[in-house]
Amino acid sequence: MDLNIWHTGTVIRGLGNGRKLGFPTANLAPDAPLELTKGVYAVWVIIDGQRHKGMLYVGTRPTLGLHELTYEIHIFGIRRNLYNKRISFRVICRIREEKRFKNEKELTAAMLNDMRLIQNLLKNPTHTLLTRALVPEVMDIIEQARQRMRKRNLDQWQDGYPNEAAIRADHANHQGHVFLKEGETAAYAAIVFGPDPYYQHIEGQWLSNDETYVTAHRMAVHDKFLGHGIALHILRYAERLAVRKGVRWFRIDTHHDNLPMRNLIREAGFTFCGIVQVRDGERLAYEKELF
Repeated sequence: MDLNIWHTGTVIRGLGNGRKLGFPTANLAPDAPLELTKGVYAVWVIIDGQRHKGMLYVGTRPTLGLHELTYEIHIFGIRRNLYNKRISFRVICRIREEKRFKNEKELTAAMLNDMRLIQNLLKNPTHTLLTRALVPEVMDIIEQARQRMRKRNLDQWQDGYPNEAAIRADHANHQGHVFLKEGETAAYAAIVFGPDPYYQHIEGQWLSNDETYVTAHRMAVHDKFLGHGIALHILRYAERLAVRKGVRWFRIDTHHDNLPMRNLIREAGFTFCGIVQVRDGERLAYEKELF
């Protein structure tokens, strides 16, 4: 199962059992078959462009004596009628398998526990500036990302860059940012303010002219935390940092064949502006107005 895939579907009417148990659910008719085994999953959900945490149940509801396979999402913080709404969701991981409980009381207790686990799993990572001590852990994460690109036959980062010298330069320039989750180093990015020499010439047109902008480079996520929404969190963090500094524009680039990154950039609301030439080839260039 590819954790970078967003699934889509339409909310249909159900039996209302979730609401009776205190967990109103959106019964989903998926647009395409879902290769998911029965159980409970942590998911991110998008409704009307807004991102929410969610708990997906795939199964036949044996505790309630039912037998038809169903897909139901309890969307945290949403209690309004969603019938006929189009929604998107991305599966993060399975929390537990489907189980028959003795009664509805036991089922409700299990669902409360599932929700607590998912809330903790999907909570935002914490942040710290890069330190010398963290450089080896950052290099491990970058190497994992390099290996993933190699498996997808991407030539990005295959010439040894970013290397340790580049990461140490980020530290010296106070632009290295480390993101922690569950007490572990989960991701890294260089958040840079000021002109990027590779962005001086573009086959196309930037949205902004000579205004100051922020960029995010050398982004990498630990294998263990793929699909947790950390990469999007990094971009949102960079946006907030820029706004606090009064910087209005955000530029970013990626390899043409790096589909996960292209999907992330699109989800974050960037506009495609053209092609730039960087150290090891051409890249797709994007920009976003922050305020």
